[in-house]
Amino acid sequence: MNTMINVEWVKNPDNNQWFDLLRLNLESPYFQNKEGVYVIWYASPSEAKVIRVGQGIIGERLKEHRNNFQITQYSQYGQLKVTWAIFNKAYLNGVEAYLFDYYKPLVGERAPVVAPISVNPL
Repeated sequence: MNTMINVEWVKNPDNNQWFDLLRLNLESPYFQNKEGVYVIWYASPSEAKVIRVGQGIIGERLKEHRNNFQITQYSQYGQLKVTWAIFNKAYLNGVEAYLFDYYKPLVGERAPVVAPISVNPL
């Protein structure tokens, strides 16, 4: 039986809003060795679409994505948003697989061929 893990997706504590990927201070000490799963999407008044789902050291991975035109080109449709959740390394592949199947992101491939681990979506 596959039970869902209830995840607390990180929001900006100042305003309880999702973070802006292009303005997020990835040099902050907060990001030192924080490992988990993240979701990047664009949000406009008419729609929102997930661009990328991934895992790893959050700050390092988000820096890479911020410099990837395949991802940043979607800023023409709306603000690029991001959130993440910190996980034990043993869960990363399964959670990423679940989120990839759930959101069907516009960029990237499903790398981990593992049993999905269900989490609550954003």
